[in-house]
Amino acid sequence: MTSVAIAGCGLLGRKRAEALEAQDRLLGVFDTAVDASEALARLTGARVCASLEEVLDLGADVVVVAATHDHLASLSVAALQAGSHVLVEKPAGLSAGEVEAITAAADAAGRRVKVGFNHRFHPGIARAVELAQSGELGDLLHVRARYGHGGRVGYDREWRADVRRSGGGEIIDQGMHLLDLFHWLLGDQPLHSALLRTHFWDTEVDDNAVLVLGDRGSRTAPWALLHVSWTEWKNMFGLEIYCRTGKLQVDGLTRSYGPQRLTVHRMRPELGPPDTEVVDYPAEDPSWAAEWRHFKSALAEGGELLGDLDSARFAWGIVEEAYELSSYAGIRTAVR
Repeated sequence: MTSVAIAGCGLLGRKRAEALEAQDRLLGVFDTAVDASEALARLTGARVCASLEEVLDLGADVVVVAATHDHLASLSVAALQAGSHVLVEKPAGLSAGEVEAITAAADAAGRRVKVGFNHRFHPGIARAVELAQSGELGDLLHVRARYGHGGRVGYDREWRADVRRSGGGEIIDQGMHLLDLFHWLLGDQPLHSALLRTHFWDTEVDDNAVLVLGDRGSRTAPWALLHVSWTEWKNMFGLEIYCRTGKLQVDGLTRSYGPQRLTVHRMRPELGPPDTEVVDYPAEDPSWAAEWRHFKSALAEGGELLGDLDSARFAWGIVEEAYELSSYAGIRTAVR
């Protein structure tokens, strides 16, 4: 049995609670919005805690930190210092420096931290990465990804549009997930170029971002391109992985992003039309439960964490450099 406490009881806190297994025990929940913690407590039977100190005093094996970005690092450090392991939602803070502070606290406490990069645990994505890394389709050449949604009425007044609470715009909201997938596939690729825009939403942060990663000095090294958007209007997710003898394509994430499908194109020796295999996955989203099982297994067996602080630090490094290179550099001063 793994004992758990949750700090932050909004949508993600609820998803994390729902992902727990039957043998796990949710001891307590805390949120500065009391109605949110009370609602989650009613759903789960957990204790409502009136303060962070109270929820940490429960001594849970794992504290799930699912707050707004401006509180992720401080809550994670406090949980580590209290002796718990931590599952913190991406992007794990407001900067690379805050991620490093969590790392230092984890090292000092001898505890482990998993960052909530649940996209690694979607079955189509996991299978595509497995095939790409197996060598079955030859060397990985490049990766292309698109991810976007259209917001909702009032999105420009929500906390994600406030740089002091979010750290930035769409480049962080959905871009962090793609940067984590790039890190998984290609390792520490440098930023090649960045284009950030605010086309529609009346915000100081970006609502569209295009990033290219790759070694400027090479003609043959692998590279990656992403476009994330708050002006997608029809929600979409697409990941394409190009290898020397084949292409892997993942479309959809379930729910409003459509059902997940993996398409594998295997080139023939004579080239021309490839041999194509299509795998359709069930309509439900298994990624949250799969990520939780993975974290529990890593804690029990000392195994590798998929989606850790190193990946979050890499992603923040890319984001911070992209802002410095753009006309948005000034907004970052608010979070330093």
